[in-house]
Amino acid sequence: MLLPYGFILCQEPLITSQNILLLPQTATIKTKGEYEMEQIDWDSVKYKVNDMLDADSEINAIPSDVVSLARMLLETGDNNSATRESLTTSIRGMLKPYPGYPWKRGNQGSLPAAARAVVDTACEEIRYAAHAFFSGTQTYAQPLLRKHGKSKGSPVYVDADEYATTLAKKARSNATALFKSGEWDGTLSGLQAVSVYEFVEEEE
Repeated sequence: MLLPYGFILCQEPLITSQNILLLPQTATIKTKGEYEMEQIDWDSVKYKVNDMLDADSEINAIPSDVVSLARMLLETGDNNSATRESLTTSIRGMLKPYPGYPWKRGNQGSLPAAARAVVDTACEEIRYAAHAFFSGTQTYAQPLLRKHGKSKGSPVYVDADEYATTLAKKARSNATALFKSGEWDGTLSGLQAVSVYEFVEEEE
């Protein structure tokens, strides 16, 4: 067989499976404490918590000791980055029962924290009062207080829970619409401004 000039034919391969030493790859295993929250994620947690606590200043629904503890935990996270994951879990659990909770599902970007706290409080009071009202008058309320004509399913409310939840959802929807339109400024005192409208009856 003719070979190109300068080409040397090797009788045996230069590298064989016998002379290759395969070294096992060692995986780097991190301990639980080494998984630290990214700074940008921690900053987001701090923003949400501080926003919620500051927004509560008008309605004072969050107990002062809870506010103090939440702020202390944020400071602890600033000083000890390895604890931020567990601290976030603790803070979220501690603040969840109160108005303005920023980790609720759904669209939370429609209202600022202060307005969200007002709306959460309002909706809870409306839901509570509506539930008591329907329960106390169910003999009349259930057959006579009908759902919107375009509602699917049964035209009557199944129970007080459904009635109360419907009214609370309607209140939240109206509050969001009023804020977006600029009629409501998002404050508790500002609700009074959208409670009174001048109505001029047209003459026949």
